[in-house]
Amino acid sequence: MDPEAYDDETSTNDSFTDDEAIVNPVEGHQPAVEIEVQRDEPGENAEPEQPTVPPPILVDPPHLPSPPRNSRRNQGEEQEVISLETPSPPKKRKRISAAADKSLKKSPEGKPIVADDEDDGLTCPICLDSWEMSGEHRLVSLRCGHLFGESCIRRWLNESQRQSSVKVCPQCKTKATFRDIRHLYAKRIQMLDTDIREQLEAERRRTHTLTTELATAKLAHTLATEKLILLQKDYERLKEMVRAGGGRGAFGGDASGQKTIQQLATYRLYMEKNFEITREPGCRVLLYSAKHSMLVASQKSAQNLFPGYGVRFIDPPTFKPLHFLHTSALLIRDIAFSDSQNLLTVASREQKIKIFDIRTRLCSSMFTAHDKMLWSCALDRNEREHFLYGGDLRGGVYIYDLRFPENILCEFQAEVNLSPVIHIAPVQPNKIFTSGGFLVCQLTALTFYEYAAASDTAVPTRLNVEGPFLSMQYDAVQDTVLISARSNPNYPQSRFILGRMDKIDGTPVLKVKATIYGSKATPVMTRPTQLGVEDNTLVVGYLQDNKQLMMHDVRREERVQTMPVNEVVYDICPVATQAGSYLAALTDNKCRVYKVNSSMR
Repeated sequence: MDPEAYDDETSTNDSFTDDEAIVNPVEGHQPAVEIEVQRDEPGENAEPEQPTVPPPILVDPPHLPSPPRNSRRNQGEEQEVISLETPSPPKKRKRISAAADKSLKKSPEGKPIVADDEDDGLTCPICLDSWEMSGEHRLVSLRCGHLFGESCIRRWLNESQRQSSVKVCPQCKTKATFRDIRHLYAKRIQMLDTDIREQLEAERRRTHTLTTELATAKLAHTLATEKLILLQKDYERLKEMVRAGGGRGAFGGDASGQKTIQQLATYRLYMEKNFEITREPGCRVLLYSAKHSMLVASQKSAQNLFPGYGVRFIDPPTFKPLHFLHTSALLIRDIAFSDSQNLLTVASREQKIKIFDIRTRLCSSMFTAHDKMLWSCALDRNEREHFLYGGDLRGGVYIYDLRFPENILCEFQAEVNLSPVIHIAPVQPNKIFTSGGFLVCQLTALTFYEYAAASDTAVPTRLNVEGPFLSMQYDAVQDTVLISARSNPNYPQSRFILGRMDKIDGTPVLKVKATIYGSKATPVMTRPTQLGVEDNTLVVGYLQDNKQLMMHDVRREERVQTMPVNEVVYDICPVATQAGSYLAALTDNKCRVYKVNSSMR
């Protein structure tokens, strides 16, 4: 044989490919294959020196690529061993062509654009293969929230238990068990980065809070400046009085046109009548309508055939109880009259506000708010006379149209203060608030919703008053707000806060006119009232620890009268008739009527 031919044949026989190796596809362990190289006998003319035959070569069959996953599970092939020491392989990323890459580098505006990874959220981090909606490799998650294919994570947990005796998540190394595997039903998983949105919302709330604090500080500065000016004027008048040898008219000639303190009349309360409304306790709300000349009080039904609660109509001139109107099965929380229509609204602890016609005493319509308990109600006036306001148990406020009971025109859900809405009061348009608005009092916050110009969109602003609160009353004639605040660690006594709405740098604030301190203990929710008389305001409230009815003169800045009351006074209401001014005080089942008398000193 030719030596060159022999070398070619030897090199050809020594170089085996993967296809020439015989491997059993079923068995997991593949034995080494013994290969013998056979050569032809040399001819007579061959060279005397013959090369030695190489010994048999043991060749390990190379590792074959894994067959498809479906075929492996269907054929029952032995599962692969996963090493916990091996780091997780990098995630597959879809290749982008050169043309597409150039088109994604810049947008038409010339700004760089980052291409979204189309495979993000579609592959298993263990096998880097797409998971399925069903089958062995379906999408699952662990308690820590990481996503895997079910078969992969089960094999991982088994191997983790075998190697380290602890089952852990392959990504965050958190302890996990087979019971933590949860099936997910999703065709595509994408993560939206909401951190920026949350940061913007937090920054917006922070900016709004700082704006309110700045307006409050400016208001305090304005009030201090006004008080300083008044003190300077008083000082100059006292100097003139001392130089003139004294005199009675030292404080005369007020530039505001109001009467001086010496010219103001003094007021006293005298018991006029005390009558029983019902024998069953449960009276809570008292309301007077000057437009309809009607006084109503909530009470518990005395008829066993119609259990529940309703309102008792009372004749103001004679203060005699009239007919009873059954309204709800639960305790009544709030009542409101419509000045332009013969309507009465009632809000109890039920999931609806009911509208009754005063003339027929029938329920004309009902309003609901996503099956939530509604605690308060109010009816607007003038151009918004068809607006009904409702407040729920979780701080939400709803606006309805009386002509369309099934729809909610607008709703405002509380984000921070989730306490119940205890009272709502519409504010009519004036010089400061040209479009008007409405006040919302919760147990922990007081908010003013200002209507935007020429629209029904309201913008909420939390006012600069610290709670917790017991009640709120708005006097449309005097344009003043009376708030009752419960005692707390910062204020050991209850407070009656009288103020007026104002604006500083476009931010609504409450300009406090007087703060009256009451009792130290406030276990019961009671409502005080304000009574406007000439150029003065009287605040009447119940002191729970002393069991007294108190009257405070705002102009004189002093408590002018206290009267003992054996029962808890839940609500107080001013009643103006042709015979004079009265105050009606509601107890658990009775109504006390006081006559307001004035006298000059």
